Amino acid sequence: MSSHHTFRNLFVVLTSIAGARSAFAQAEATSSATLPAISVSASAAGEAYSASRTRSATKTDASVMDVPQTVNVVPHALIEDQNANSMQDALRNVPGVGYSLGDGQRDQITIRGFNSITDQYVDGIRDDALYYRDLSNVERVEVLKGPAAVLYGRGSAGGIVNRVLKRPLANPVNDVGFTLGTEGERRGEFDLGWNANDAARFRLTGATENSGSFRDKFLLNRQAIAPSAQFKLDQDTVLNVEFDYLHDRRTSDQGIPAYAGRPVNVPIETYYGSADGGNSSYNDISAKSATVTLDHRFSNSLAFHGAIRAYDYSLERKNYVTFEPIKVAAAPRVTLDQATRQRQDHGVDGVFELTQKTTLFGMQHDLLYGVELSQQQKFDTIYSVTKVASYNLFNPQLIDLPGVPAGTPARTNASTVVGVASGYAQDLVSLTEHWKVLAGLRFDYLQQIRHDYTAANINLDRSDRAWSPRVGLMYEPLDWLTIYGSFSQSFTPLADTLISSGAFANGDALSPQKTTAYEVGTKFDIGGRAIGTIALFDMRQTNQQIGDPNNPGYVLPIGTQHVHGLELGYTGEIAPKWMLYAGYAYLDGTVGGSAQAAGAGLSVSSNTPGLMPRHSANLWLRHDLPYGLYAAGGLQFQSARYTSASDLVTLPSFTVFNLGAGYRSKRVDVTLTLDNIFNRRYFISAHGNADLYNMPGEPRTLTAAVKWHM
Repeated sequence: MSSHHTFRNLFVVLTSIAGARSAFAQAEATSSATLPAISVSASAAGEAYSASRTRSATKTDASVMDVPQTVNVVPHALIEDQNANSMQDALRNVPGVGYSLGDGQRDQITIRGFNSITDQYVDGIRDDALYYRDLSNVERVEVLKGPAAVLYGRGSAGGIVNRVLKRPLANPVNDVGFTLGTEGERRGEFDLGWNANDAARFRLTGATENSGSFRDKFLLNRQAIAPSAQFKLDQDTVLNVEFDYLHDRRTSDQGIPAYAGRPVNVPIETYYGSADGGNSSYNDISAKSATVTLDHRFSNSLAFHGAIRAYDYSLERKNYVTFEPIKVAAAPRVTLDQATRQRQDHGVDGVFELTQKTTLFGMQHDLLYGVELSQQQKFDTIYSVTKVASYNLFNPQLIDLPGVPAGTPARTNASTVVGVASGYAQDLVSLTEHWKVLAGLRFDYLQQIRHDYTAANINLDRSDRAWSPRVGLMYEPLDWLTIYGSFSQSFTPLADTLISSGAFANGDALSPQKTTAYEVGTKFDIGGRAIGTIALFDMRQTNQQIGDPNNPGYVLPIGTQHVHGLELGYTGEIAPKWMLYAGYAYLDGTVGGSAQAAGAGLSVSSNTPGLMPRHSANLWLRHDLPYGLYAAGGLQFQSARYTSASDLVTLPSFTVFNLGAGYRSKRVDVTLTLDNIFNRRYFISAHGNADLYNMPGEPRTLTAAVKWHM
C-alpha cells in the first residue's frame, strides 16, 4: 500500500473517531437537558465495557491514555455477559493471543507470538505456578502487551496477564448463582460481603464445580474459596488480608494427535488415553496463597504500598503422552507412554513501593520507586515408562493403561531454589501541556540452584544480572487523543522454566533471552464512553532454543525470533444502549535458525513461531433493551497457526459465532450464551513445542447462568 493511501486511510479513521466523539458529546448534552436519568444509566453501562483505567501498565492507577503500550482490559461486565469461567474464556477477547494446551494442567498462552508460560500475575505479584486459575475471585483481567520487565522482572517478552482480584466493598455484595451447560457444565458460585463497621470490611468468594465436557472420559472437579478482609487503621492507612484456596482435579487430556501435517480427522470427542479415564489419567492440583498489603498515605504527594504473598502449590499428575512420531502407513497407529509426576512449589514474594508527585524544573513528575524480594523452592519428581499401549489412529479401542510400575527409578528427581532481588524506578513526566514522557529502569539479580537427586547428579547453578528499560513519549494534542512511541526490553532466563524439571542438562550454560520492542500508536477517548487504539510494533528475541533431537536432555540454539504487526481495538459504547468490545491483530513473525540446529536435522530457518495466528479478531456487541433485558452477539477468528516452530503441523483457521441474552434486575440476573452457533469444527490450541497434542474447540453449547442478589 502506498504511503499516500496509508495516510489517507489514517485520516479517515481519525476524522471518523473525532466525529463519533462529537456525536457522543452532543448526545450527552441533549440527554442531560431532557432525560438525565437515562443519560446516567447509559454512561454507566458504557463505562462497564470501556475499561479506561489500568494498574498493570504502570503499577499505579493510570488512565490507559497515559500508557505508551497496548493494554487490553477484560472487564467484569464482559466476563459475566459471556459466562466466562476460565482464563481462556476471558482471553478470547484479546487479539494477538495464541492458546497452548499447557499439558492439560495449566493456563498457558502466547502473546504476539512469544511464549508466556510464567507471565501470570495476581494484583501485580508473580503467580507462576502451573495450574488453571478460577475466575470466581477475579474482578477483571488485564493484558499488557510487549516487554514488561521494567516493572515485573524476568519473562514478560510478549506481555503479561494480570488478574485483579475482588476486594471488600463499602456497599457489600451478596450473590449466589449457578451455571448449567449442555456439554455437562455444572457450577455454583457465591460472592458474600459484610461490614462490621466503616473500618472493617469482609468478603468471601468461591465456587464449586463438577462438570463434564464434549471430550470423552473428561471430568472436572473443582473447589475454590477466597476470604478477604480490609481494615482502615486510620484515615491514611489501609490493611488488606487475603487468602485463596483452589483444588482442581481433571482428566488428563492431550487432545488429538497430528498426522500428515494436520490434526487427525476423527470426531472431536475422540480420546486417546485410558479406558477408565480420570481414574488412572488425571491432574490433581492444590494451590494456596496468603497475601497481606499495606497502603499508607504520608501526604497528598507521597504514598507507600507494600505487599507480601506466600504460596504453596502441589501437583499429582498421572498422564499419557503420544510421544513417538506417527509413521505413515495404511493403518497408522499411535503409541503411548505414561508418566507420573509429583511437584511441590512454595515461595514468598515481597513488593515495596513509594509513589510520589512532585514538581521539578517546572514539570509535573509522577514517580514510582520499588523493591522486590522473592524466593521460591520447587521440587519435581517424574517417573515414566514407554510404549504402554498402541491404538489405531483413526479408531482407537481404549484399554485400561497399566500405569508406571512400582519401583521404576525416577527420570527426574530434583529441587530448585530461585532467589530474586530487584530495584526499579519509573517517572511519568508532564513536559508541557501536550507532551509527556514515561521512563523506567529495573535491575534484577536472579540466582538459581538445582540439586539433582538421581544417579546422574546433574547439579546446576546460574546467576544472572539484567537491566530492563522502558521509555515512552506521548503527545496529547487534544484532551481525547494520545499519540505515542515507546522502546522497552525484557530478559527471560531459560533455566527459570526448564531447570526445575531437569529438561536440559546444559541449562546453566544458557544465556537469558533478551526481547527488544518498539511500538508506535494512538489512543482515543471517545466521549468518555469508549477507548479506541491503533498500534504498530516490532519485537526481536535473541537466544531462542529447542530440544536437541539427537541428544536428549540437551538444547540447541535456533537464533532470533522476530515479530512485527498491527493491533486495533475498541471498547465501550458506540451509541446509546449499544456496547462493543472488539479487536484485531496482524502478526508477521519468523525464527532465524542456526547452524547447530541445521546440523541436527532441524530446519527452522525463516519458520513461523508456533501458536502465532497471522490474523486474529474478536467482537462482542451488546444492545440493552427495555425492562432490564439485553441481547448480544459476537465472533472469534484466528487464521491458520503452526503447532510449533517446526512448521510441520497446521491448525486450520476458524471463525466461531456466539450469541448472548440476559436479564438484569435488583434481585436476579439471568445470562444465556450460545457458543459456536453453527457447530463449526475447529482447533483452539496445541502444545507450542510439540506437534502431537491438539485440542478441538467446543461444539455448539448452550450455557445458562442465574445469579440471585440477596
